[in-house]
Amino acid sequence: MTQQCSLCNSESVIPLKFSKSTGKRKNRTFMRCQNCDLIFVPESFHLAPEEESARYRLHDNTLLNEGYVGMFLEKISLIHKYCLGINSVLDYGCGPEPVLSELMKKGGFGCDFYDPYFFPAFPECSYDLVISTEVFEHFRDVRAEISKIIQLLNPGGFLAIMTSFHDPIVDFESWWYLGDPTHICFFSMRTFEWVSKQFGFKIVYTNRKNFIILQALQVNLI
Repeated sequence: MTQQCSLCNSESVIPLKFSKSTGKRKNRTFMRCQNCDLIFVPESFHLAPEEESARYRLHDNTLLNEGYVGMFLEKISLIHKYCLGINSVLDYGCGPEPVLSELMKKGGFGCDFYDPYFFPAFPECSYDLVISTEVFEHFRDVRAEISKIIQLLNPGGFLAIMTSFHDPIVDFESWWYLGDPTHICFFSMRTFEWVSKQFGFKIVYTNRKNFIILQALQVNLI
C-alpha cells in the first residue's frame, strides 16, 4: 500500500534512515513528506485509543506544577500581545485537567475547553482564538483535525499552536520528543508555511522553535 502524508495527502514520502538501532524511536518508522515537510509515524505504530488516553492520565499537568503553569503564562503573554480584540477562546485538546482554560480565565479571557478523550462534547459555537498546546504532535489525521479547528474559528480568528518544531533539531534520532509513543507527527516552519498557504492563514508570530500564532484570512479547505 502506498503511504500518504496525513497532512497534504502527497505520496512523495520517504522513510528516515537512522544510524542507531532504536534509541528514542521505540522501533517505530518515521516518514518525511517531501511536499509539506511533515514527519509522521505510520498508523501501524499508533497506540490504541485506550492505551493513549491512559498515558495522558499519567501526566503531571496540573495547577500545582509550577513549570507547567509557567510555560502557559509565557504563552498567554504572547496571546495578549499578538491576538488583539479577542473575547472568546477554546482550549483544543486540554487533557484530563483544563489548566490552560483556568489560566486564560484569570488572564481576562472567556475560555471553553475540548478534549476528544476527557471532554468529548464537540463545541457548537465559534471562537476568536483556538489555542492548542502540546496537542498537534498527537494528531492521527492532521488534515482532518486542522479542518475541524477551522470550523471553530470566527472570521479573522487566531490559531495558536505549541508543539516542538523538528527543523532546529540537529540530531533527530536522539530528540527527546520521539521518546513518547503518543507523539506521531512532527512539524517544521516549512510545514506551518504550507498550512498557512493551503488553509488560508497568515503567520502573526512564531519563535521558530515551539510556538506559532496564525490568523485566519479565509476558509480554504482543499
